[in-house]
Amino acid sequence: MIAALLGAALGAEREVFQKTAGLRTHTLVAVGAALFTIAGAYAFESSDVDPTRIAAQVVTGIGFIGAGAMIRTGFTVSGITTAATLWFAAALGLATGFGMYLFAIVALGVALIIMIGFSPIRRRIHRVQRLELMYTPGHGTMTPLFQSLNAVGAKVHNMKLEESDGIRTVSLEVLGLGGDSLDEVVAALRSRDEVLNVSTTDSSESA
Repeated sequence: MIAALLGAALGAEREVFQKTAGLRTHTLVAVGAALFTIAGAYAFESSDVDPTRIAAQVVTGIGFIGAGAMIRTGFTVSGITTAATLWFAAALGLATGFGMYLFAIVALGVALIIMIGFSPIRRRIHRVQRLELMYTPGHGTMTPLFQSLNAVGAKVHNMKLEESDGIRTVSLEVLGLGGDSLDEVVAALRSRDEVLNVSTTDSSESA
């Protein structure tokens, strides 16, 4: 139960930002890691059995789940932070399984401070552009949008999509987009017939 609570707290932050792995995945990873650890420590009565052997395999195995959380689009790879939080959820489960409750709780607190508290700092370090696109759906607009961003090496940090009265609005937070590259992307989008409006805002200035 402690592992479930710690994993859920970690996964809640990922769930808020609608990442590939959220509340359920992180909770299951933490509980599973704790169960493997307990099984390795207490399932065998022989004193010759090393209780850390199964736990060590958990660290290796979690890499496959973390790799599944990463997505590559062109030259951009996203989901690395989510993969790291899954790895961390397994560490919380291992520590809990070994009875190191205080260490696990303190480690979770440090992780949440890093994930939540570092976001404003990261925004100040990296220039974040808010790009809003209004268009008539049904013309495959999103594909050239992402192709244009990949071509200039920009990375989508967050995306929100809304649709009302046959008009679709996509709001994106993009890293590494500015100057000539921003003008290039905006011009490419405005040249499309289905695009009704394209607007940009420098979120680092608004912050």
